[in-house]
Amino acid sequence: MKKSFLPFCSVVVLLVSATSFAISPYGPKGKRFGAGLYLGEPTGITLKGYLSEQLAINGVAAWSFTTNSFMIIGDAVYNFLDIPVDTDVVNIPFYAGAGAVIAINGERGRGRTNGTTAGVRIPVGVSFQWTHYPVEAFIEIGPGMRLAPNTEFDLTGGVGARFYF
Repeated sequence: MKKSFLPFCSVVVLLVSATSFAISPYGPKGKRFGAGLYLGEPTGITLKGYLSEQLAINGVAAWSFTTNSFMIIGDAVYNFLDIPVDTDVVNIPFYAGAGAVIAINGERGRGRTNGTTAGVRIPVGVSFQWTHYPVEAFIEIGPGMRLAPNTEFDLTGGVGARFYF
């Protein structure tokens, strides 16, 4: 667990420092940085920092119950379009992006254990951003490929919520 704490802290520092350079406020209620819970595969905490009105960096530090490993996920996502709704209470952006995933001390596949795997993923999702509150709820799926030590299909995804600061 100590080995996985350093990469997690690095992701947090990167997100906070990257979002502090943005001049204009973005995200729910004009806030740029959010933190919350991610429930699914894996389950843990999530961070998101807006770099521009459409571009953000997502981070997830969580436990995978299918591979029994600690996972760190980092994505760059782009809000492609706001799904039109007839209300001023919520914005519903559809997003997609690209990212990487590292699973530490889990199953390598085919029953082998104590391995670290690395791969790529393509997250696709929809978020619900309240206009009067700094809160976002989302649902996403992240198909991808494990690239090391062996190549195989990987699927992550879940639902979650973030509070923005």
